[in-house]
Amino acid sequence: MQRFRLLGFYLVGVVAVVGLAVWGVSLRRTAAGAPPSGAGASQGSPTTATTDAAAANLASAVRNIFSAKCTECHGSDLPRPKASFGYVLDLERLAGNSHLVVPFKPDESKLWQRVRDEEMPPAYATAGSLTKEEKEAIRMWIESGAPAAPGG
Repeated sequence: MQRFRLLGFYLVGVVAVVGLAVWGVSLRRTAAGAPPSGAGASQGSPTTATTDAAAANLASAVRNIFSAKCTECHGSDLPRPKASFGYVLDLERLAGNSHLVVPFKPDESKLWQRVRDEEMPPAYATAGSLTKEEKEAIRMWIESGAPAAPGG
């Protein structure tokens, strides 16, 4: 059972990294002033759809990481979540907490600082520490504005 769980985490990480790569290329093109794919692209263009899909994939990947690594202490089903923070899976609410997340600014976000500095998850957590890919997905999620995951 543990092997299947680890394989699932690995696959989520791979999907997240691929999604981040696609999304990063899209952002670099936009930042460089390159026109989106197709002349006269507008709201709902393939580029917008790709960017939206990449953001949704990133948010889903981060929600899966939080589900696997953080709910042991911060789950909504716990009677007393650690630090009164039991909404780790509610990405919209999490992004709205300016004490934890500063959208577009990971280095100013306490959540990222604690992940980066390996304070979270703590060493005693049974879920184990975050992988390099999981950390990068969380950083990219904050850097992308901390979008909500589809469906919650």
